[in-house]
Amino acid sequence: MLMLLLAAALAAAHDPSYPPAPARAAVLTGIVTDTAGTLLADVRVHVLEVGRGTTTDAAGKFALPELPSGTYGVAFSRIGYAPVVRRVTLGAEEVTLTVAMRPSAVELPEVQVTASPGVTTALTSPQPTTVLDHDHLRVAQAPSLGETLDGLAGVHSINEGPAIGKPVIRGLSSSRVLVLDNGQRIETQGWGDEHSPNIETADAERIEVIRGPASVLYGSDALGGVVNVVKRDLPEAIGRPSFLGGALSAAYSTNNQQPDGTARLEGAAGGLGFRTSLTGRTSDDFTTPLGDVFNTGNRAVAGDGSLGYRGSWGSVRADLAYRDEKPELHDDATATPFQRIGDTRTSLTANLPIGASRLEVIAGFERNRRREFEAADADEVASGLRATSYKGDVRFHHAPRGRLSGLVGAQTFFDDFTVSGADQHLVPSNRTRAVGVYAFEQLDLDRWTLSLGGRYDYRHLELTTDPPPPVGTGTPAQTRTYNSVVGNVGALFHVSEPVALVLNVGRGYRAPQAIELFANGVHEGTIQYNVGNPDLKNETSINADLAVRVQSGRVSLELGGFANYINSYIYFRPTGTYDSPSGGPEASCSDPDNFSCFQKYQAVQGDARLTGFEFSAEYHPTPYLHLSGTADYTRGQNRSVDQPLPLVPPFRTTYSAQFEGKGNGFFLSPYVSVGGETDAHQTELDPNDISPAGYTLANVGAGVALAAGSQVVHLDVTLRNAFDKQYQSFLSRYKFNADPVVLDPGRNFTVRVSTEF
Repeated sequence: MLMLLLAAALAAAHDPSYPPAPARAAVLTGIVTDTAGTLLADVRVHVLEVGRGTTTDAAGKFALPELPSGTYGVAFSRIGYAPVVRRVTLGAEEVTLTVAMRPSAVELPEVQVTASPGVTTALTSPQPTTVLDHDHLRVAQAPSLGETLDGLAGVHSINEGPAIGKPVIRGLSSSRVLVLDNGQRIETQGWGDEHSPNIETADAERIEVIRGPASVLYGSDALGGVVNVVKRDLPEAIGRPSFLGGALSAAYSTNNQQPDGTARLEGAAGGLGFRTSLTGRTSDDFTTPLGDVFNTGNRAVAGDGSLGYRGSWGSVRADLAYRDEKPELHDDATATPFQRIGDTRTSLTANLPIGASRLEVIAGFERNRRREFEAADADEVASGLRATSYKGDVRFHHAPRGRLSGLVGAQTFFDDFTVSGADQHLVPSNRTRAVGVYAFEQLDLDRWTLSLGGRYDYRHLELTTDPPPPVGTGTPAQTRTYNSVVGNVGALFHVSEPVALVLNVGRGYRAPQAIELFANGVHEGTIQYNVGNPDLKNETSINADLAVRVQSGRVSLELGGFANYINSYIYFRPTGTYDSPSGGPEASCSDPDNFSCFQKYQAVQGDARLTGFEFSAEYHPTPYLHLSGTADYTRGQNRSVDQPLPLVPPFRTTYSAQFEGKGNGFFLSPYVSVGGETDAHQTELDPNDISPAGYTLANVGAGVALAAGSQVVHLDVTLRNAFDKQYQSFLSRYKFNADPVVLDPGRNFTVRVSTEF
């Protein structure tokens, strides 16, 4: 942490406005119209970096008093209009903005904050970014993060029933895709294919997805992309009376008899605000067209609490989240293994103005405990994993220098990973320490937006024998160190107001994990005996993206292609030798009925190439008809052995037509949608993989908002796999089950009711 504070202090010292004057309350006012000059009421005005917002009155005017000085992005959004982001520097003098919003029948995401140092719209993001928010997030809500995001262009999900799903971005997953909880790293999804991110999305404001490397801002593990689950801003009552409010949401899914619900309570008095939420769900075995899949139920409870204060001196916020899960794991028709997963995360965030600059500090803690049991009535832990992590991030957003804006930052990370349990340990206990320093700058010209970033990382990995538990795999105590330099350059050219061309070239990296370096045991999740390689080097990549984006009043479209070349790609290669835990001779492993043998897989490195394209579009031919669709394709090749990479999904397309009614005083915003998805048969296969047949699914949805006094109640219903199609997705971990065959879920009807008060 000392290095972080030193980096921030050095950055501040180079700011011409440093040392800062005593903090003064800034005032932001303005007026909002459409492009014809008509005054617009009910426009949401949001100063994102400080979490302050308001709406325009009947005269199109707004005022936000008592803001801290500094440079911020101000977002303007209203249904029926394209969002606008303005950059503004606040000081002692009142700042007034005049904003004209362009009518748009397409509902566009307001902002994104994950792919760049400052707030941008989807049109002007320097990297390919998808934002799932508002109504789209409410309808897409699912028990797992992977299933919630599945269907976005370029994003798929490795699944093991409804309870377990981890995101796949452009054919990369696990430790090559970084998951963030409001900007805080989550480490645990890289442990195995059945280890999905332990994060709740039911009460999130939005989810932002970066497709492609983002190592400059986030370091190791962002090689394939980043998923950021963004929390809601804390409420505030500056200049208005104190208040108390909240929200309720309840849903039921018929396929696995799953009820779930979320309750939120929030309030504010002056600059002090709080929020707390509780989410719970439980489910039975999921059902396929061939019947129930035994031992696939799940139970999950999650709680979240936040408290913060805002003033002219800046803001501070504390968050606490806890999630407890009990997913059952299908093995055969009689076995009843399950996991118990507990995850606790805390964070403290501060935003402090320094003249026209701003210092952002994030300190985080996470403890994840995962225990696996062999049977429903088992008391003994077969395998236990526990990770305790400390994280810190300091970012100095310097004052704009002309049209140049950006930041310098430093991150630190410490993780203590221990193993326990009665079974043989696959990976030894270990500790990891890491630190990185980085800078990212953006230059906004009349029609050009140019970005440039660079980063240096140092990582130290130490195997531990004292204190206990012991190493467990027989691997002696030792250390490894890794260094990396990465960079990113991008250019966005506005061909016209609604059309932009984007080129982005970046270098990413990923440090080897302990399981890849020192594994020596059976990995139950993959049914393999894994053998690590302590001589592995960093994975490094060069990725290029080229895309065209269009956002007019009736059309939103993005078409892009990418090529990602990964050097020193880490994978496990079959050796042709076997391990026999029962103690029998290796020769007996040639018997196909001997299920006590496991083939040994050695961690090795080679060069890989992933290429493909992504397409997404929305079109409003009339005010009542909304057409949308996506298509994506990725081809992954291990160039060193001239074989396809594993877990690369085939070509997929989704399509939907939504009919939107005008409504009346009681029935608001009614809609009916029909659509589906088509997944092709994967013909490019790793020799150890199998590919189910391609398939097409039909989906139906409907919804309405009901006015109940001053409240609005949303009712949404969805019917997935409407014709009860028999299918297996390529990324299903159950596709290897031959007796009995395990299909993906059949018809599922979900009804959801939600309201705010």
